[in-house]
Amino acid sequence: QRLTERALAEGTGFGISPIRDALTRLDHEGLVRTLPRKGYQVTPLTLKLVDDLFTLWAIVGPEIARLGLRDVSGDQHRQLMAIVREMADLRGTPPLAAGDIPLHLVNLADKTFTLLAGATGNDYLITVYQRLRHDMDRIWVLSAQGGGPVPDPGMDQRLVRLFDQRDGAGAAAAAGASILEVHHQALRIFSRWPSVTASE
Repeated sequence: QRLTERALAEGTGFGISPIRDALTRLDHEGLVRTLPRKGYQVTPLTLKLVDDLFTLWAIVGPEIARLGLRDVSGDQHRQLMAIVREMADLRGTPPLAAGDIPLHLVNLADKTFTLLAGATGNDYLITVYQRLRHDMDRIWVLSAQGGGPVPDPGMDQRLVRLFDQRDGAGAAAAAGASILEVHHQALRIFSRWPSVTASE
C-alpha cells in the first residue's frame, strides 16, 4: 500500500510533523520504505522475507534464551517466571474471538525475550533483537488479522520448568524446536495469501 503524509494526516487528524516522525521511525524499522517524491510504501511481505526472518530468529532466539537465563538477576527471574506461567496458562485456553489469545501470547513472548535480551547485557544482541521484533510482530499481527491460524509462540509446562531451573541449554533447545515448527507453519499461512504471492 502506498502512503502519503497528507493523506495520513487527513485520515488520522494528526499534523504533518508527527506523521513524518512516525513514518521515519517505521522506515528505520523496515516496516515502510521511502519512495523519493512519491511518499511511502508499506514494505511488501514476501515468502523469502518470512523465511529469512525465521532463519535468523532460529539462530538468535535460542541464544537469547541460553545467555539470558544464565545472566538473569533474581528480580528479573521473578518477572520472567510470572510472564512464562501466564503464557503456559493461556496456551490451553480455547480460542476466543479471532486474534485475542494469539495476540496476547505474542505480547507475552515479546516481553519474555525483551527481558532475556536485556539480562544478557550484550548491546549487540539487544540491538539485533530490537530490530527483529518489529518484523516478527508484523508477521504475528498479519496472521491474526488474516483470520487464519496463527503460529503459537506459547509455552508449555516443560518450558516453564526449564525457565524456573534457569536451564539455559534446555530452554535454547526447546526454543529452537519451537521456532522451527512456527517457521513452517508461518510459511504455509503466507503462501496462501494473494498479496504475498503477488509480491514474489
